[in-house]
Amino acid sequence: MHRSFPLFSALSVVALVAGACSGGQSDLGPSATLGTAPTTSASERVIDPSVIPADPADIDEAYVQAVVDALFEVDAKATKIYVETKDVTNKEAAAYLRSIYVPEEFERQINLWFQDLALRSGELLPGVLGNEVRRVLDAASDCVYVEVIRDYSSTSRLAAPPRAAYLGLTPKLPDDDPSELNPTAWMLFMSGVDPEPGSPCEGR
Repeated sequence: MHRSFPLFSALSVVALVAGACSGGQSDLGPSATLGTAPTTSASERVIDPSVIPADPADIDEAYVQAVVDALFEVDAKATKIYVETKDVTNKEAAAYLRSIYVPEEFERQINLWFQDLALRSGELLPGVLGNEVRRVLDAASDCVYVEVIRDYSSTSRLAAPPRAAYLGLTPKLPDDDPSELNPTAWMLFMSGVDPEPGSPCEGR
């Protein structure tokens, strides 16, 4: 499925202020001006993770990082509930996860939570799973594949060192998030798995 999305851009004005001063007793005259403040304006990109750029060139590390950060803030809301209740059947937590994961990945995440709560619930922390975007491996308006450095230190007392992980993003459809819990235009179809040969975006 391919769709076209409007490119979101914005302009902001940056003022650069310079001062001039003069000493001595000379008469500067009625036309002299002190502390002149020349102003220039510059175009500044604003990243909005709720909009999919029409130009794949704008789906860069900065844009993807904004999307990933927003998605894992939602994931953290589910994490907090699971850690505090230790109940993998909690409906509120599941709603958060459903809003950011496609059905297949949602099922995988629930299975991971089932294992974690059964085997190491005492280690878990209610934090945000760290995902620093290192490389955008494939980028289009209908699929994004990236390498991140994943840091578990905020979600586990016995966390392993940060390591490379891989994420896949696909556009969110209106029916995917009826409660509007996901503030981005994307969902995760893969999260933290080993790299795939080629790109998982091929054929999607």
